[in-house]
Amino acid sequence: MPKEGKTVSLYLLAQKLGIEPKQEWKKVFINRVCSPRKVENPCAVVVSEKRHLKELKGEPTLLVVKRGLKPQRELKNSLLIEVQEPKYALAVLLSLIYPQSHPSGVSKKASLGENVVLGKGVYIGDFVYIGNNVRLEDNVKIYPGSYIGDNVHIGEGSVIYPNVTIFPNTLIGRNVRIYPGAVVGKEGFGFSPFKGEHIRLPHVGTTIIEDNAEIGANSCVDRALLEETVVGEGSKVDNLVQIGHNCRLGKGVILVSQVGLSGSVEVGDYSVLAGQVGVADHIKIGKGVTVVAKSGVAKDLKEGKVYGANLPAVEWSRWRKIYALLLKLPQLFEKIKNLKG
Repeated sequence: MPKEGKTVSLYLLAQKLGIEPKQEWKKVFINRVCSPRKVENPCAVVVSEKRHLKELKGEPTLLVVKRGLKPQRELKNSLLIEVQEPKYALAVLLSLIYPQSHPSGVSKKASLGENVVLGKGVYIGDFVYIGNNVRLEDNVKIYPGSYIGDNVHIGEGSVIYPNVTIFPNTLIGRNVRIYPGAVVGKEGFGFSPFKGEHIRLPHVGTTIIEDNAEIGANSCVDRALLEETVVGEGSKVDNLVQIGHNCRLGKGVILVSQVGLSGSVEVGDYSVLAGQVGVADHIKIGKGVTVVAKSGVAKDLKEGKVYGANLPAVEWSRWRKIYALLLKLPQLFEKIKNLKG
């Protein structure tokens, strides 16, 4: 059950949601957002699907539903609001009732190099290391245990959570979120075979994380060999994602957990790669593409389409029979072709 948050009026909530507020709503207050199954007033419940209405226990102070959905029973003590985008309404409610706050100030246990420039309201936690020639704009927050290499620039309002590593010469935009354990700007995985050895190619490029992007926990964004690895404006990278050297993500790209991008992959604006998608090197994915979970991408994908090739789990003994037949498909095909001939 969520704890009580900031008390806000229904009048204000309606204004933020773009709904014409009623004067009497100034006297109705909410201080909690609840799930349909656990209602504890005064709270708001947001419902986007019919099945959630079936789960509704009790009568919340405010019930926000997707336009067209109707409660299956009369709710005498609930105010009902219909919206087109319930998830957006939920985001507004949560941000108003549970606003995020961050500390300010520089810990005496932090280590700062030479020529470090700090904006207003900056927070640097315990055991943070900051290299030389680093610039932190206003309200940048760096939580304990993080490493910020030389010549890094972090834009206004960005938050670096605990134990993040940002390698030298990285550019972080405004309002970026980088979550615990993430590594940004690590040298790319590039080698040249020579006389039986793998000779590392020194990566002297940069890494750019543009405004309003997010890098999830324990994800890695490798730095480019000569140019830039770019995570585009507003892109969201989930936990446990690998972005190889020289990759370029457009605006609003979503990479779900365990996606792996090989080197020099380009992903167009607002494309979505679902969990465990793997992309071969030098592939171009167009704008607005969706790739379903566990798919492998080995050639360029045209914009605006849905792609995927995966095999959901089946009972093991059945799969062994299917696999045995798969191995025989070439011979079976030849037999069928000969019969037709």
